[in-house]
Amino acid sequence: MSTTQLEVSWTGVDGALTHVGTLTLESETQCQRFAYSADWLEHGFPIGVDLPLSTGPLSPPDGAPTFGVFDDACPGLWGRAVIASGNREERPSGLGLLAAVADVSRQGALRLSASVDAAPLAPGDLASTTDAKALLADIESFQRGDIDREGTHRILLGASSQGGARPKLALRDDRTGGIVMAKYPAVADTYDLLTCEAVALQVARDAGLSACSSQLLRIDAHRAILLVDRFDRRDRGRLGYQSMHTAAQLHEAGDFSYRVAVDAARALVGTQAARAVVTRAALSICLHDVDDHPWNMGFLRDADGWRAAPVFDAVPCPDEQDGTPLEGTTSERSLEQLLDLDWELPRSEVLDLTTRVAQVARGAWERAPKDFGLDPQDARMCERIIESTCDFDTVLDGREPRYAS
Repeated sequence: MSTTQLEVSWTGVDGALTHVGTLTLESETQCQRFAYSADWLEHGFPIGVDLPLSTGPLSPPDGAPTFGVFDDACPGLWGRAVIASGNREERPSGLGLLAAVADVSRQGALRLSASVDAAPLAPGDLASTTDAKALLADIESFQRGDIDREGTHRILLGASSQGGARPKLALRDDRTGGIVMAKYPAVADTYDLLTCEAVALQVARDAGLSACSSQLLRIDAHRAILLVDRFDRRDRGRLGYQSMHTAAQLHEAGDFSYRVAVDAARALVGTQAARAVVTRAALSICLHDVDDHPWNMGFLRDADGWRAAPVFDAVPCPDEQDGTPLEGTTSERSLEQLLDLDWELPRSEVLDLTTRVAQVARGAWERAPKDFGLDPQDARMCERIIESTCDFDTVLDGREPRYAS
């Protein structure tokens, strides 16, 4: 399936569908070009940082082949692998990968069609969360490489929109009718990673961060499925989305730091979003989350404009690996460094938010076996690595604040 032109529309929070423009792929250069429609130019807004409103056709900046906002609507390694498996005779090429993503669960508010008046491509509804455990067998078969066509068909629609390399499905929540991201254990996991992530998301919520609601489906004593509410849906409507990678206009992953993220958030949204990024930095340090790359942060667009997306991915790492640096390219990061740097926020405010995150995070792993069913050995492992990598004593005396607010 080779696609060289797509019509792009936007679904508002009220469910209304509006034509935005035309996305094409130049055959010689294999580079995208985009042209806004006249109506959108008059009444709309830039759908991404790299797509300013312009009367002429736009090309990706700095010689890039694609626009970031359309990359954000494409699947990651996991989704691409499932799509390729489901199209063995003719793998999607050109804009075909973007067109192959399930319309119902594509990230953000963008909708794609073959012509302006045509229905959105890749229709169909999702499996229910009541089937989440039953689909585990297909997920595991796919990872082993022995899945059959029927199994691929069962997971294709739900997997096609998913980012990252780990197994995930978009599912229809049987309780609310909304969409959730179902995160599945990988066959190579050596600890209960998803229960640890559930603990991390609860730490974020308890510390006052905006974080997605989540629910654990226990498989056995050592594995679980994590259901995370989709943050870009509102009843019949959708919210626009662009990743931090797109908003910061990054070209190399090594260029990313929390300084870059704060600057991008302040430029796109303002001080509130910059504060959210600084708080996320404190969370990553206090959880030893080293998977805090720019695709795991982002921004939402509703009728009032852009704002920081909630935390939707936070995974404690059991090894001493490096995460996103606070500034520059140095791999070292600490609460002390976070407090010493100038984020253009009152230092007392940075101290308060850092202390709050540290206080919640430090006691979380002791309670995790009782509160989340986490294997005590996994809880001790997380607590041990976090205590060895995070300088809690910079802001805490034991588990109490070291400094009065």
